[in-house]
Amino acid sequence: MNRISFLALLVLALATVAPLRSAAAEPELSAVLSVMGYGYTVKVLVNGVDAGVTGGKSESKRLFNKGHPMYSKASPDIRARHFLLKPGANEVAIEYAKTDAKTGDRLEITLEAEGYPRPLLQLVNRARPADKLKVDLRIEKAAPAGFKPVMIGDPK
Repeated sequence: MNRISFLALLVLALATVAPLRSAAAEPELSAVLSVMGYGYTVKVLVNGVDAGVTGGKSESKRLFNKGHPMYSKASPDIRARHFLLKPGANEVAIEYAKTDAKTGDRLEITLEAEGYPRPLLQLVNRARPADKLKVDLRIEKAAPAGFKPVMIGDPK
């Protein structure tokens, strides 16, 4: 009888501590990746994972971190393309190429995070026919004091 009581007490303790630990582990992060990519092929990797944008059109994707409450409700394919953010350091890799050199199309890529007054990242390009670049960003629940966005390319 003593072993059963001990096991019941152990299970009860683990059941009450585990939710507290997981709830405090990560803040909820939410961001929007927008691509105005008419006339360009585009690929965006967030922390090494393809976000699924292709260019040639206007696209927008919501991105979250794995600590977001919607993670447990999402299907595996949605988790793979939308739950890419991490609290703190994040790497965004961008590849693009112009599909028709004769047009004056402009590429614009922005990453806007909830809790920030301006986009974390804004790339505007009309002049370069192709490029590959990596940007390191810090994403927190709210913008830190002295926050400055990463601006790349032509003036808007």
